[in-house]
Amino acid sequence: MKRLVLPFILLIAAFGLFVVYTDPRYQESKELAVQVASYDEALNKSQVLRKTRDELLARRNTFAEEDIQKLHQILPDSVDNIRLIIDINNIAARRGLSLKDVQLGDLSGTAGAKNPLAVGESGSPIGSVTLGFTLGATYDDFLSFMQDLEHSLRILDIEKISFSADVSGHNDYTFSVRTYWLH
Repeated sequence: MKRLVLPFILLIAAFGLFVVYTDPRYQESKELAVQVASYDEALNKSQVLRKTRDELLARRNTFAEEDIQKLHQILPDSVDNIRLIIDINNIAARRGLSLKDVQLGDLSGTAGAKNPLAVGESGSPIGSVTLGFTLGATYDDFLSFMQDLEHSLRILDIEKISFSADVSGHNDYTFSVRTYWLH
C-alpha cells in the first residue's frame, strides 16, 4: 500500500505544481510571444516608413529652394493671419492703396468626417479662413488691384465684393476673401 501512496502523492503534487506555477507562466509566455510579434511588425513597418521617408526626402532635395518657398506661399503649413493681411496690404500698396476695416472671419476645416489623408485633428487636410476688408480706390485702381491679387501666389477665393460709389470717382470696395492652408 505504501508503494501506491507515494506515487499518488507525487502525482497530486506534480498536478498542483502544474496548476499553480507552470500553467500561469506558460500563459504569460504566450502573451509575451504575441506582444513580441506585434513589436516585430511595428519595427518592420517603421523600417518601411523610414525607407519611404528617405526616398521622399531625396526627391524633395532635387527641388530648388526657391520653388519650395513658392509652394509654401501658395499653400502654407499653418494659418498666419497677420502675414496674410500684410501680403494683401502690400499688393494694395503697389497701387498706392491701403486696406481699411480689416476683419478676420471664421476658421473652418474643423468639422466633418475624418479624411484618411488628414494630418491634423480636424479630419481635413486643408483648413480655410475668411478675411474681410475695405479698399478705397478709383475703378481703374480697383481693376489693377484685382489683377495683382489674381496673379499673387497665395490661393484666394473672392467670395463677395460690394461697393459704394462716390461722385468724385473714389469708391469703397468691400471684399470677403477665403484663403487656405495645410493642417
